[in-house]
Amino acid sequence: MDRDRAYLVATPFKKRDKKTLKISDFVFAISLDLKWGPPEKVRALLQEAADEGLVRIEGDYVHSAFEEGQAEVPLGFSPQKEEDLFEKAVRLIVTSTGMGRREVISMVNERQDSLMGLVNLEAVALLVAKEMGVEVRELTDLAYRNLIEEAKQGHRDGAPS
Repeated sequence: MDRDRAYLVATPFKKRDKKTLKISDFVFAISLDLKWGPPEKVRALLQEAADEGLVRIEGDYVHSAFEEGQAEVPLGFSPQKEEDLFEKAVRLIVTSTGMGRREVISMVNERQDSLMGLVNLEAVALLVAKEMGVEVRELTDLAYRNLIEEAKQGHRDGAPS
């Protein structure tokens, strides 16, 4: 078990002193309260945690599978992270428009829903930024490089490119 992942998953339960949370509350806690990643990545983390047995997902709820004291989160814990493209796009929109972070993330999520999830969250964030008149050239170059790297990695792993 990855210790940082265990601490990350345990944090929303510890902060609320509960063994069961609504999935939406879990995602909100990590993504917006703690600012540890976009909702899409938090949902992926949640699924990985369920696969590892750290949590149980039942309907709209997530249940901690930690034994008492098993995942004592160290004071001041913060996962190591590099700001990803989504976070950079959100920050760019916030600083360029003066909108609030939550409002921007909500707009991006709504736009992704309107696209029926066919476009990844990072690309949707860039689309929203562009539609708002925010200059995104530097980030689109980064998105293109990331896409090429992912395609190369998929090819090396035997996935079709």
